[in-house]
Amino acid sequence: MTNQGAPAQRRPEDGDAQDGWWAHVYEGPAGRLPDIPQAAGGDGSVDDWFDSIASAVGLIGQQRSAQAQATAEATAEPEIQEAPEPEPEPEPEPEPEPEPAPEPAPAPAPAKLDLTKPARTTPAPAPAAAAPPPPAAPAPQVAARPLSYGPEPTLLPAAFPNRASAIVSDTVLDGAQYPGFTLRAASVRGDQARYRGEPRGDALLLTRFGEAPDGLVLAVLGSRARLRVDPRADPAAAADPAQLLPDTIQQACAHLAEAIGRSRAELAADLREGARDRLRYGLQRLTARAAAGLRALAPDAGALHCLLISLDPAATHRAAFGLGPGGLYLLRAGHWIDAYAARLLHHPDGPAAVPEPRPFRFRLVPATPGDILLLCSPGLAEPIAEEPAVAHFLATHWSHPHPPGTVDFLRQVQVRAKGYAEDRTAAALWVD
Repeated sequence: MTNQGAPAQRRPEDGDAQDGWWAHVYEGPAGRLPDIPQAAGGDGSVDDWFDSIASAVGLIGQQRSAQAQATAEATAEPEIQEAPEPEPEPEPEPEPEPEPAPEPAPAPAPAKLDLTKPARTTPAPAPAAAAPPPPAAPAPQVAARPLSYGPEPTLLPAAFPNRASAIVSDTVLDGAQYPGFTLRAASVRGDQARYRGEPRGDALLLTRFGEAPDGLVLAVLGSRARLRVDPRADPAAAADPAQLLPDTIQQACAHLAEAIGRSRAELAADLREGARDRLRYGLQRLTARAAAGLRALAPDAGALHCLLISLDPAATHRAAFGLGPGGLYLLRAGHWIDAYAARLLHHPDGPAAVPEPRPFRFRLVPATPGDILLLCSPGLAEPIAEEPAVAHFLATHWSHPHPPGTVDFLRQVQVRAKGYAEDRTAAALWVD
């Protein structure tokens, strides 16, 4: 690994000078709405239209009054005036002949009776009523016994007015697709937490730093320690330091992502070269610092894991690492392999002895076409390792030529089995 870009000054937390390159492996963490077009109202207003009609009616009335006045003047008798000298009377004017009465309109001919039988008209069939949408498929289950909790959320978690920014949603769904691989990620509240009204204790962060070929894609998974007692039965359990608030887990994920982003150039070079030892020691240092807030509350307060992928097509490995409980599984040719423990799951000869997990776990996995790499929180890691039906269900649905869509992926990681009702968070990588 090159030390290019590393700061020249030493940090107090880097240790003594005898640490050498170990102390400088990687950089430490640090409206307006659119206007609506106006409809045209035509020429003139309603009042103008009314005035024009009234004036037309008034004009007709004036014409009729003038005709009546002319008729009255014609029929009125002339006024007789006395003449000084007698004059012969003028011959009376002949009376005007009366106008002939209008001829009556001919009576309409009787309608002919049509004796032909009208054709029978078939009424148009009524449009078929739209079929109601099919109900959403419930989460799949492989349990032979009845489950204790329902498949859907029941109670919302209680919130505090001064901590509204810390509210977490019931489900998070994400994904990405780049040349050479497809990534699906989901985090969902467990059936038990949904029933009790507890917040989701897992956290998921999926992001990218830089562009190809030096870019990195990372999925960070965080989970708090499993609740030892039901907080409804023992209110004092909520004050247990191990029962972390969801935003504490989310902050630890963000700190790890920030530290990786600041060391992107060195990490991308090491992934390209497959520098196993340099990656293991450097990533262990970054992870320990990011999880310091969790470890300060309790030694086993939570878990923090990460899947690191290079955007360089020449990079032949992916790095997975983390602290605390969790699982890294490789699905190859229909068989599940525990990549952290390097053992085959559900072996026909019986389960093999599981070695004690190390405090920090690291695995550099080659990018083999057709492989599926799954990093998951304990809520999904345990049923995959302990319940063969769950492992078989996922292997069957994920062994198709094409990766599932994001919604299908969410339903599949929610496969329900008796005794496994914790939060589930997973990031799965399909290698093209």
